[in-house]
Amino acid sequence: MTYRITLTEEQMRVTMIALEEYFRLRMGQDDDFCRDMAEIDRVLRKEELSKNDWEKQFDQYLHRRAHLRELMKAFFRIAFEPIGYLTEKTDDMMIAECIWDAIRFALGQSRWDRPFAIGKEPVPKIEKEEMNA
Repeated sequence: MTYRITLTEEQMRVTMIALEEYFRLRMGQDDDFCRDMAEIDRVLRKEELSKNDWEKQFDQYLHRRAHLRELMKAFFRIAFEPIGYLTEKTDDMMIAECIWDAIRFALGQSRWDRPFAIGKEPVPKIEKEEMNA
């Protein structure tokens, strides 16, 4: 059985981000996540970037990111003991990566000439639909 979902470009972009975070975190790849969370923390604190304090603000960002990385390292050590990381991708991770790759290709953000089938599932079919006014 197949399903059709209609998404705006912004919804596709957010879906792509969510899928990438899902499969990368499950693989123990947390660099992008920690970077993004440190920046989100700054935004939620309503800290405006200013030319006068940029060194201090950058140092605070680096401190938050480093702290998050330490927390994630501890998490992965506990989650994947005794090896400290996941050695094989699960089916769900491969499906998420395949969908992510197809969305990235459809949005023109892929460096490849086609999306790749990853795992047992086929590459999702994504067609751009022009909206009639």
